Amino acid sequence: MIITGVRPVDELLNPVGRYWSIEFYGDPFVLNYLFHRSLAVQSKYNDVYVVVSLEFGGIRTDLVESFCRILGCRLTAIRVSRAFKLGDVIKLLKNLEDVNDSTIILLYPYNYLREDPSTYYEATAISGLINKVSAHNIVLIFNTKTRFGERMPEGGSMHHHVVKTILRLDRLGKNVLAELVKHPAKPSGLKKQFRLELLKWGITPAETISLLNWVRVV
Repeated sequence: MIITGVRPVDELLNPVGRYWSIEFYGDPFVLNYLFHRSLAVQSKYNDVYVVVSLEFGGIRTDLVESFCRILGCRLTAIRVSRAFKLGDVIKLLKNLEDVNDSTIILLYPYNYLREDPSTYYEATAISGLINKVSAHNIVLIFNTKTRFGERMPEGGSMHHHVVKTILRLDRLGKNVLAELVKHPAKPSGLKKQFRLELLKWGITPAETISLLNWVRVV
């Protein structure tokens, strides 16, 4: 199954079931690249519902359009909602419970959890809804590292149990290291290292090249 359109990533993730929740976490730059690319790729095959849990930013329409020109997509198939607090995330996920055979993309769904570890139980409501939504859709989750450690994604033990597959992404110089953390059909720890080729458009100085220039994988 084509998930992100980035061959090394998709090879690590496959085989993938029709209704799976797949999580990416780690380096924010790589996550941002895969998030925008996945929007374009998934819209070729499914209706795409996006929940962005950030007050500002998070999604660049110009970057999605650029990927569409390269990869082909259906911009009209993409629907974006923005959450401004934890309650909004829960409400938007509840609204998606009746959606079927689509792609749900969640950007930083646990972003509004409080810093107090004693309130971490609030994540369980989101995790439970992700589980419900993934019963009839493919769910792609772009997550941060947990604030209470280094190696695992945000969301706590219930989240880690609910999500079907987890992939960690780190940058090693100009390369990306992808590590399979969880998969029901593969052993954890499988890795692939690859490079995203940076293309310079126009006269953009190398030190100010943005994500808009990342349009091809080698």
